[in-house]
Amino acid sequence: MRTLTRDQARAHDAHCIEVLGMPRLLLMENAAAAVAREVLLVADRHVGEIVIVCGEGDNGGDGFAIARHLAIAGRSVRVATVGEPRGDAARTMAHIARAMELPITGFTPVEPPRTPGIVVDALLGTGCDRAVVGRHREAIEWMNGCGAPVVSVDLPSGIDADSGQPHGCAVRAAFTVTFVAPKAGFEAAARWLGAVVVAGIGAPAPG
Repeated sequence: MRTLTRDQARAHDAHCIEVLGMPRLLLMENAAAAVAREVLLVADRHVGEIVIVCGEGDNGGDGFAIARHLAIAGRSVRVATVGEPRGDAARTMAHIARAMELPITGFTPVEPPRTPGIVVDALLGTGCDRAVVGRHREAIEWMNGCGAPVVSVDLPSGIDADSGQPHGCAVRAAFTVTFVAPKAGFEAAARWLGAVVVAGIGAPAPG
């Protein structure tokens, strides 16, 4: 199966937006719906609250939308944020989640979310290319130590999409829902990925 580097994944998004005319918000919505479907399959085997850990970028925007889909499906959800959303699409998804009055709190290591049934890792995406420090590292360490299965969005937070190596630390996922195609570093990152599902985002795959 074809793989995508970080730059190729960005180029595919740009093609969808600039050539096909698909708004970034639509791509984010399609990605989130695909992840939510997989999380619901996992949730059938695990009880308890689903905690979605959201970062500032598009992965975090996916996370807010995933929380919405799961809540609509009747699941108990809680969003733990690491930073404020950047970019119009991510901010819109966060606004919708807040308007729905979903439980949203800032992640802190002093008062982390209570033990969840499942964790959705929407912290860092393919753009992660430097050492993970501060609250991002603390959130990854919590996800790895909380005892719940983790479903990572696109790739486990902290993993380099191209090399597959962790940037100091990385989420050890039970499942990874990756978009469009596996990333170039997935073979090297196998021990962090868990079971991998490739999900479409409503656009043609790169030629």
